[in-house]
Amino acid sequence: MYTCGLTVNDVMHLGHARAYVIWDVLTRYLEYLGYEVFHVSNVTDISIDDKILRRVNESNVSFQQHVNRYTQLYLEDRLKLGIAPANVHPLATQHIQEMIDLVQKLIEKGFAYETDDGVYFRISRFQSYGSLSGVARDRLEAGSSGRVSKDEYSKEEVGDFVLWKKSKPGEPYWHSPWGLGRPGWHIECSAMAMKYLGESFDIHCGGEEHVFPHHENEIAQSEAVSGRPLARYWLHVRHLVLDGGKMSKSTGEFVSVRDAVEQYGPLSVRVFLLLTHYRKTMSLDQDVFKTASKHADKLGALWAAIQHFSVKGQPFPQTGEDRLLMQLSQSRSVFEEAMSRDLSTPLALSAILKLARETARHLDNHGSISKDTAFMIHVFLKTVGTVLFGDLVASELEQKQEGVFKDLVEFAVEQRDKLRSEQKYNDADLVRKRLEGLGMVLQDLSGSTIWRRVHRGNRESQG
Repeated sequence: MYTCGLTVNDVMHLGHARAYVIWDVLTRYLEYLGYEVFHVSNVTDISIDDKILRRVNESNVSFQQHVNRYTQLYLEDRLKLGIAPANVHPLATQHIQEMIDLVQKLIEKGFAYETDDGVYFRISRFQSYGSLSGVARDRLEAGSSGRVSKDEYSKEEVGDFVLWKKSKPGEPYWHSPWGLGRPGWHIECSAMAMKYLGESFDIHCGGEEHVFPHHENEIAQSEAVSGRPLARYWLHVRHLVLDGGKMSKSTGEFVSVRDAVEQYGPLSVRVFLLLTHYRKTMSLDQDVFKTASKHADKLGALWAAIQHFSVKGQPFPQTGEDRLLMQLSQSRSVFEEAMSRDLSTPLALSAILKLARETARHLDNHGSISKDTAFMIHVFLKTVGTVLFGDLVASELEQKQEGVFKDLVEFAVEQRDKLRSEQKYNDADLVRKRLEGLGMVLQDLSGSTIWRRVHRGNRESQG
């Protein structure tokens, strides 16, 4: 699988994050089904891209300082959302020779030509051009990618796209058979995808803005050389819109991942991004974010209860657990059916939340869950939860506090339970409030108290 990664001219925003979370879910679900996935996700770095050139020219840092900073922030932000690293994150600047070799092959086959300002792909030679996007050749416009000026380059036909740009004064460059210059945007993905995955591979992913011209041009230049389909399946995530327009680094209209995580917490952000099917446009709606935060709290309460009774529950199934086990079976079936139907993450998420509601109902009625039942639910939650929530299962849900910290919290909880048994409710409330101030949430059941640690971000200040 090849996915289009970030152009590192700014921090990652929620529109990017939506795509990367979906591709993470796709990878993990394929692995859940038993497939071995080799995932390549590029980084468009330094000064190959015109957008990066503009940002560097606006700042007082070197090209290398600029790209190092934003590449590091990009990788950090992926981790904040529990996104697993790809098997390979190739940097475009480390694959210039592969790009030059590919351009040379296109020239030799008659699909490309050199001009005074660069090398262009001749789309008139590629008869199936437009098959992915449905764009007709006679309706093409120059500069449709938004990465170059409409009048910046000369070419034979308006739809021909640049493979190699000859450098201008002050621009970075590499040596090539056509003089000093740098690769065009589209050629980088073809070169890196074909290097690591071969001439033809299974899945190619990107955002809807990539369908045309980026992916259309990738297909043309790759298949013109190989004569084979570049990818068997293409998946594209629709935009996340802000006030009616898509999030965009170039306009500055976006919400960064790190700001969203700081305000809502990483699990709430990831849940938010899963609440709308990836083929539907999504709006940055505060009410939906509040819903996502409530879902995250319910997931946290579910995990804490199940972990608690996996250790401290009765050894055998108790009264009323048949209904809970039936819901477990139904949730597993709904999850698999939803995910197998084009990654329906909203429905898959609802299956886990329904199990959370049934577990809460059972605890309200019975006060406990047996070890055996809790263990089965825990295995299910870890398995399907890792598909949807990635590495946040371990960092946000599994509650692996150990040592002195855990002992101190449990001691405080025990003292509170003692105060409650002595009907010293005001003192017990003070203990609860102190624990809540440290990020602990307590859940009282008949005969026991469950505690968990949560990331609240700035949600409390939002009312």
